[in-house]
Amino acid sequence: MRRAFGLLVVGVCYAWAGAPQESAADAELTKAVEEFKIVTKELGLRPDSPRKQAQAGPRWKWHGRIFENLRNDVLDAVPHEITQGGTSKSLLRRNQYGFNIGGPLEIPFLYSGRQATHFSLSFEGVRERVSRSYLRTIPTTPERTGDFSKVVDSSGEPLPIYDPLTTQLNPEYNPSQDVSTENLQYSRSQFPGNKIPASRLDPVALKALSYYPIANTSIGPYDQNNYFHVSPETNKATGMIVKVDHSIRERHRLNFEVAYTNGFLGPAEIYPGVANPGGVDHTYQNRRGSFEHVLTLSAQTVNTFGFDAQTEMSNNGKESDTDYPADLGLSGVSGGVFPYMVVQPYVSLGRPNSVLTNARNTFSWWDSFSTRKGKHNLRMSVRYTRYQVNSRWLKYPTGYFLFGSGLTSLPGIVNTGRGFASFLLGESQQSVRTVNSFPSYFRTSGTWIWVGDSWEPRQGLNISIGTNTTVFTPRTEKYNHLSTVDLTAINPANNRPGAMVVAGLGGYGRTFQPILVKTGPSVSFAWSPRGNPKTVIRANFGRDYGSIPLYSGQFGTQAFNGTLTYTSPNTQLEPAVVLSNGVPAPAQSWPDYRLVAANDTTADLINRTDNQPVYQSGSLSLERQLPAAILLSGGLSYAGGKNLSVDENIANPNAIRLEALQYRDSLNDEEFRSSLRPYPQYKGFDLSSSWPIGRYRRDAAWLRVEKRTGRGLALNLNYTLSKQYDDYSGPTGRQDVYNRNNEWSLVTYNRPHYFSMNYVYELPFGRSVSDWRRYFVVGWSVSGTSSVASGLPLWIMPLFNNTGGVVTALRVNVVPGVDPHVENPGPERWFNPSAFENPDDFTIGNASRTHSSLRGPISQGHDLSLNKLFSLGAERSVELSAVGLNFMNHANWNSPDTTIGTADSPNTNAGKITGSSGGRVIQLGLRFNF
Repeated sequence: MRRAFGLLVVGVCYAWAGAPQESAADAELTKAVEEFKIVTKELGLRPDSPRKQAQAGPRWKWHGRIFENLRNDVLDAVPHEITQGGTSKSLLRRNQYGFNIGGPLEIPFLYSGRQATHFSLSFEGVRERVSRSYLRTIPTTPERTGDFSKVVDSSGEPLPIYDPLTTQLNPEYNPSQDVSTENLQYSRSQFPGNKIPASRLDPVALKALSYYPIANTSIGPYDQNNYFHVSPETNKATGMIVKVDHSIRERHRLNFEVAYTNGFLGPAEIYPGVANPGGVDHTYQNRRGSFEHVLTLSAQTVNTFGFDAQTEMSNNGKESDTDYPADLGLSGVSGGVFPYMVVQPYVSLGRPNSVLTNARNTFSWWDSFSTRKGKHNLRMSVRYTRYQVNSRWLKYPTGYFLFGSGLTSLPGIVNTGRGFASFLLGESQQSVRTVNSFPSYFRTSGTWIWVGDSWEPRQGLNISIGTNTTVFTPRTEKYNHLSTVDLTAINPANNRPGAMVVAGLGGYGRTFQPILVKTGPSVSFAWSPRGNPKTVIRANFGRDYGSIPLYSGQFGTQAFNGTLTYTSPNTQLEPAVVLSNGVPAPAQSWPDYRLVAANDTTADLINRTDNQPVYQSGSLSLERQLPAAILLSGGLSYAGGKNLSVDENIANPNAIRLEALQYRDSLNDEEFRSSLRPYPQYKGFDLSSSWPIGRYRRDAAWLRVEKRTGRGLALNLNYTLSKQYDDYSGPTGRQDVYNRNNEWSLVTYNRPHYFSMNYVYELPFGRSVSDWRRYFVVGWSVSGTSSVASGLPLWIMPLFNNTGGVVTALRVNVVPGVDPHVENPGPERWFNPSAFENPDDFTIGNASRTHSSLRGPISQGHDLSLNKLFSLGAERSVELSAVGLNFMNHANWNSPDTTIGTADSPNTNAGKITGSSGGRVIQLGLRFNF
């Protein structure tokens, strides 16, 4: 080695000192270098030396990583909502682990794919148990025995409970005047001492009552928010992806991919037991395979063909071997699902949608072609997708029962009676039972055809235009098990329009919807003024059309899977079903093809028009590169849509017009109220969130500052100012379904101001250290993200809705001259509730759905990550990370109580914030790269 190095030094010095001729110097230097190569190869110091190759063995070009991320509540702060509920422990156990590996596909002695075949294999798993907290209101111990003597309303005043058996017509009632305490249409006696006698308590209700937990807190006010429960949510998921790429000479490349996912989600209990109203256990599987062929016809022309097949299987809930209705003594229904009982104003017993088994298959074929001709880049693509959804849905197999305050109230007088009192008497105001006789096998398809051209007329200017044509076929059912209401067919029960029809019968085809064909344009450009690449102006506009969604479930099969609805003739006078009497037996069997088969139910209604969702958007932006590797950009954007799919709370074709409120208390009579509906033979329509009538618009301006990586620092600052309106969002729906313009307001989830900061900084430690300490002081980096957003628009709601069932989303009135804002908003007084009032009986509110300027508390979050990289060689390293989610342990205030009572019965909690949420979570990670 010493000899080789000496030869090289001599040659270099000879050339540097100046030889008689330049060619001689070059020759000596070349000779010395070659001698150096020979000697070092003999010594085994070069990669191509036999000794080095013998030591290294076969050279595998595989690379990948193995990782593990861990969270444990031992490392965390206790969330604020947990401590406020009187608990000091919050479970969090999370392991996210996996690996990926890739490289040339080689099988020893069989196949070497170094030049042609490459693969990648990725595996990931998650095991998590995390606490969820619930603060709810349940019956107090005295109430469970029928003792309402201590029960008060939202203002702290005693709440009277009336005996429905004492109902009598008031002979002194004056029908020319409104019903009031001085002018009652019906009189009733209050239970003595405001206590229901034990002999009157329904035996089925008493058994169901035993499934309610006992109150364990008193956050209030007035016995509200008296049950706090922390329970674990379980999440398990495992998935793998395998990809293989194979090249055939230079023109052909084949890509194969297969993937699977298995998972389980066990939602947290709102309270323990089989009557838990929380979500059901959800198991799911996903299998996917794809193939793609890329043909390079020339340097300018490429064609890609592919196929993709995917299946998703899920099971939500399951039936028990226990017959819960039999255990409760509830006759007329049976099954292994606890009956769903909505007990106002308390959390429910049981849950809807108890059992849903679903399989969704998707098959796609696509082909794309692109070629460049001069300054034009022409593109065309076609994609065809076939969808299959197979479902079996037990929605209310053992019954749904609604218990409201009307049956224990003083008829016509709000703030009297209680839903739980009606429950103790076993008197429900509505009951629904579903009968599932046939699973459903739905089919539909979509085709997308894209044609576009990207043109560069000169340097610094690029213009793109294109069109996207969509073709959507309507939903069909494999066995023609499809039905709907035809709003033009005559119903023989009342000779009015609206009758149930069945696919394939009576002159109807396999589907009730047309084929939808639409074409949407798009155009964009990018321009660098004066050819300066540091400044770019971009603009774009596009329109697209969506399909009517194909949801899980069995919507549109009512002729084969029945819905039995029992409604009170008058929700203040007579129950629909008494629990101890059981659920009436059906008078029909399925399939039922009669025109009247869906009468007196909430009937499935399929949209039969050619309306479909339309989306359009546009933007204009300016980007400027500044000194110090800073990129500044900003712009304006617009997005809007119409004919968006909504549910029956937004677009109810059978809604009663608001003019009917003039009939006041007569609206409590179901027969009279039904006569006012456009289709009186139906209680309502189920639209399955598929009625295309919704609208929205979003306008935004944004500014971004990006400090590109330099000296170990990368920084990104973003600010967005936005405003978004629609006529459908919110928890309850529309006040007037026939006047869409009056429903136009800010969306409930729009935060007009949003700021975020992302950063990565490679710490400049140990650059001068060269010994073993370098492994510990070099390779540290800090990264993080912070965000601050303004509060959400407040949705102000009335406490009472006495409109005879005509209005489902009543709004409040604005009090003229009273400012809803307060000078220093805080938890005790976030806004001024005196600026709003509960509308009078049988009137509507004049406030917008969301307030234009009242917003909830701001929201902010700050996450920090510390990383350390240990280099183990040119291609191997170990990374350690510690992530602090909400590392400052900041608590965000909850939204204030926005419920407004009447002048006689105000909600004393209105305008107050009763809690906050958030807590620091630590995650530790380990990753080995090779």
